[in-house]
Amino acid sequence: MSGLQTKLGGGMNILQDSLQQGKQKLQTAQEISQLKKLVQENMTKRAELILQLGESVYRLHREGEIIQSEFSDITQSIVALDKMIFNAQKSIELQSKKNQIAHKCQCGASISENDKFCGVCGTKVEIQSEVDLGSTIVCQSCEEEIPETSSFCKCCGMKVAI
Repeated sequence: MSGLQTKLGGGMNILQDSLQQGKQKLQTAQEISQLKKLVQENMTKRAELILQLGESVYRLHREGEIIQSEFSDITQSIVALDKMIFNAQKSIELQSKKNQIAHKCQCGASISENDKFCGVCGTKVEIQSEVDLGSTIVCQSCEEEIPETSSFCKCCGMKVAI
């Protein structure tokens, strides 16, 4: 009987050692996971701060408060991207408005800007566009046309010189 107890005791010790090792591995994995999460969170915060710093330097350079020749090429590239983004957003807005406007013929039938004649009554379709900016000026920074009454350019955000 004592041989059986010895074998059982030895088996229990091996089992307990295995469980202990498993707990340690799990605890180590959890600690590593927490540290990785901490690193990722701090890297995200760092990236946000660098972005804020870059935006501030970009604005100061554009306003002439920081004069660094190595910033000029980067600034011009950003201005070009700002123009493309602005024009794309403006096109999206125009397309969205175009789809929302329901044109009606005199007879009440729906017509589109591409129609030359009404499909119901045959009347010639004459749709007038209502895009009028009024009096405009050109932004000195990005050369976008903006309303004369604007204080800031809606494309690049620069203050309009009066």
